[in-house]
Amino acid sequence: MKRAILAVTMAVGLGLPAEAADVTRPVAVAPAAELTGPDDAYGFLDGTSVGNPGDRGVTSETTARFGKFDGSYAGINSKLELGWTPVQRLQLSLAVWAAYHDIRNNTVPGYPNQNRLAFDGLAGQARYQLRERGANPFDPGITVGLELRWARFSEGLGISAQERFAATFKFAMDAALVGDRLYGSVNVNVGPGTERPRGLPGYLNDSGLEIGGALAWRISEGGSTFVGGNVRYVAAFAGAFLNQWGGNAVLVGPTFYHKFGDVGPFKDAFVSLAWNAQVYGRAAGGVTGSLDLVNFERHQVRVKVGAAF
Repeated sequence: MKRAILAVTMAVGLGLPAEAADVTRPVAVAPAAELTGPDDAYGFLDGTSVGNPGDRGVTSETTARFGKFDGSYAGINSKLELGWTPVQRLQLSLAVWAAYHDIRNNTVPGYPNQNRLAFDGLAGQARYQLRERGANPFDPGITVGLELRWARFSEGLGISAQERFAATFKFAMDAALVGDRLYGSVNVNVGPGTERPRGLPGYLNDSGLEIGGALAWRISEGGSTFVGGNVRYVAAFAGAFLNQWGGNAVLVGPTFYHKFGDVGPFKDAFVSLAWNAQVYGRAAGGVTGSLDLVNFERHQVRVKVGAAF
């Protein structure tokens, strides 16, 4: 069964397992939904496929965030990730991160003026598929994962940190909803982080929660292009275990995905695009009105490209 590309925080490699054929019956043809699986078509969300044993893939994922309360704010985080499925249902990946920040005249505390590009640490992830997604409607797949990250910048702020450690526990469920045309995914991510800001004593703990839903619609029968949308609820907390609420936001926006197929030495190359805008939010104390522009941004954009090899 052919699958979407290996990745991190949501990307997998493709494969087609061989099965014994019964010569007394016609060989069944795989449905179009399986020929171009939508696992990378959910924008900021993940699908559930982890590939077949031996699958390998590479992805480049860039997330840009724009707009705080005032002034000018742009934060861009990029990762290059290698993924591998060593055994059935288990996917492992390693990633290297880079960060760029361009911040000017922002009065929200913790966002000093700066313009720089720098190495931003390493990450490793393991994903285990509890249940494979079926071809029939409402036959969901379920995957759980754990991502561990070491970083050099304070999360979202662009402040140089002596060190930052974070863990994200991930749950993903997706399913076909209408034939081989409409698919849906639900994600829940929660995780603690701790960091030692440069120039300050001791460590500061934080944590976050994200709950999201996505739809992906194949625009033509048997095609390789999907369009859809995301709805995400995000919340920030002080303390490693969601101790003290700091703010939350709802982000909504469109998604686009296209699989190109084989490109040179790479197989099943694809591109995934997503844009989310904050439509509602509130920071602790209500300091930025009806949006949380302290912990989150007005706009978030993600560009992801990948392939198997």
